[in-house]
Amino acid sequence: MLNEQKQYSPEKLKDFKSIIDKEISIVEKELKKFEEDQETQKEKRANSNVDFNQSSRHFQQQAKNKEIMNRLQQRLKELQSALLRIENKTYGVCERTGELIREERLKAKPTARYDIAQN
Repeated sequence: MLNEQKQYSPEKLKDFKSIIDKEISIVEKELKKFEEDQETQKEKRANSNVDFNQSSRHFQQQAKNKEIMNRLQQRLKELQSALLRIENKTYGVCERTGELIREERLKAKPTARYDIAQN
């Protein structure tokens, strides 16, 4: 039993992969939208005469958008990492304890690498 590898069944991994693929699609669409909006704003700004207040609001919004894009890119990396763990058949195994992470947790947070303590 010492070398027995704990892992989810191929059917469960397929289900989790489907969940992750859907989330990746959503994140990629959101990223694309922000990138397109950012490009549109650059073009608008280049083709218009704006006063200081408009310019200031533009840069504030641009900073907010950049932060959102950074979070989306980080989320995408986490999702892609989860897909790699599925391929390696290590998905759903707690990196701290080596035990399986509960299905409910993985469904709620498909990128989870650790289980949380149960009370």
